[in-house]
Amino acid sequence: MSTIKEQLGAYLSKEGLRPEDKPYGFHFNFEDLSYHVFWDADDPRYLSLTLPGIFDVDDNNRDDALYAANQVNDNVKVVKALVRKDDVWVVAEFLIDQTPDFEDLIPRMMKILKGARLNFYDTIRNL
Repeated sequence: MSTIKEQLGAYLSKEGLRPEDKPYGFHFNFEDLSYHVFWDADDPRYLSLTLPGIFDVDDNNRDDALYAANQVNDNVKVVKALVRKDDVWVVAEFLIDQTPDFEDLIPRMMKILKGARLNFYDTIRNL
């Protein structure tokens, strides 16, 4: 029986996403976006799918980035927008059962992340 991580890697490969195995989980690209899947070895039923570095943050735009991230967190299900030291990430965290349906879960999470990214950009643009 394969692990959930192996099942996820097999699903991503089957979809042609060519996941790169990394110490933290997987990395793959889709539609010009770079996704990361973070894996917690101590909690193998937890995954986070991220779009890192969607916006560069500096001292001049940090307040706007924090405001836009808060809007994403308030308006988009399942997603956290994180203002880090010098960039913004959108993260979908989820708990999975022992037989996850990645064919349903991953495309939906990718769509939600893309929507959160656009929500962030729309908020920044309208400030």
